[in-house]
Amino acid sequence: MQTVTWLALLVFLFTYTLISVRRVRSVSIDRPAAALFGAVLMVLLGVVTADQVLEAIDLDIIGLLLGMMIIVSCLEITGLFDRVAVILVNRCADRFTLLWLSMGVTALLSALILNDTVVLMFTPILIKVCRSIDANPVPYLVGEALAANIGSVATGVGNPQNAYILIQSGITFSDFALALAPLALISLAVAVGMVALVFRKEIFDGGLGKPRPIDRSLVMAAAPRKRMEAPFFLVLAVLVAVFIGFTASSWLGIPISLVAFLGGCFLLLALPLMKKDTGTSPILRGVDWTLILFFVGLFILLKGVETSGLMDMMLSSFEDMGAGMAGVAGLTVISSVLSNLISNVPAVMLLSPVVPAGNQTLWLSLAASSTLAGNATILGAAANVIVLEKGLSMGVEVRLWDFVKAGLPVTLVTLLISVLFLGI
Repeated sequence: MQTVTWLALLVFLFTYTLISVRRVRSVSIDRPAAALFGAVLMVLLGVVTADQVLEAIDLDIIGLLLGMMIIVSCLEITGLFDRVAVILVNRCADRFTLLWLSMGVTALLSALILNDTVVLMFTPILIKVCRSIDANPVPYLVGEALAANIGSVATGVGNPQNAYILIQSGITFSDFALALAPLALISLAVAVGMVALVFRKEIFDGGLGKPRPIDRSLVMAAAPRKRMEAPFFLVLAVLVAVFIGFTASSWLGIPISLVAFLGGCFLLLALPLMKKDTGTSPILRGVDWTLILFFVGLFILLKGVETSGLMDMMLSSFEDMGAGMAGVAGLTVISSVLSNLISNVPAVMLLSPVVPAGNQTLWLSLAASSTLAGNATILGAAANVIVLEKGLSMGVEVRLWDFVKAGLPVTLVTLLISVLFLGI
């Protein structure tokens, strides 16, 4: 190998190790910081030039993520999650209903907006509801995390790695959803059943007997009804319009990133005009800028891998990968392992070049496996960590075993279903 290839390899391995361990001795290193540090090393060592830095950053992906984050921030400000809580408690007569309905709502929202935001806002509400009925919140929080990851499989905007795959693969938004939404629905049923089985003593009387009833008057105090106002309907209308735009983008010849970005920019201007106590600053504070920087760092890092010739060496190891059962199974195993070692976004960005252009089945397999694998452990996905940290901040501890005893079986079963679903 040439010197530049060796340098790229060393920087790549060093950076991905930092992303994986997230700590050097007593110093904690966030994933965006590790990715940006690797990107800077690529430039300083001459692997990537200044011009190539600008080429490396995919504005389509940044635009899609930024637009959706602005819309989600507006939904949060106008009280979407409070309204969801009211709907939830009005439908719950017993604890099993609370479980499957909360998981169903979480999965649905995670398919429509980024799943990390869903659990960030929904976890405190769920804990309040559980405490109001004197129920242990742990089973419901585990179910929420699993459902958030599973639901996000269904569309190309459910999580960051799906957004990346949607842009890179060229698969239309509607084709993506039609292919993976059924898999997400089946996987959700598996997750509900497993959580109910594992935590049966908390949910049912006498093992798997009659579900424990809920006094709705107690629950309503945890989620009081609020009047819906015009700003909420404006944001909801824009969200619907954006999804219609996603579906029609292939016919209109408009990139979905532009649709999302225009929707976000419109709300950034219109919402403060309708909701006088809201300026643009609160909306922009709701954007996950660290995720944007994480993507920028990874783009530059992988540009170095590409220009150094290291990518060609990696691609040669996968050149015979097909779209049949063997190809889907192989990619699923590799993706699942990497997603738990270095997290799903860098795993997907690393593996995407090995997926043959135009091979829709393998792209979908990469999307499904990298996301479903995140349910294996608490650290397997950002949504899991958010649920854990939010719970701890409110005095609820989700222990490792509490999560793994439900999450690991769900992961194994849903990954197997994914291979069969996409490989046949």
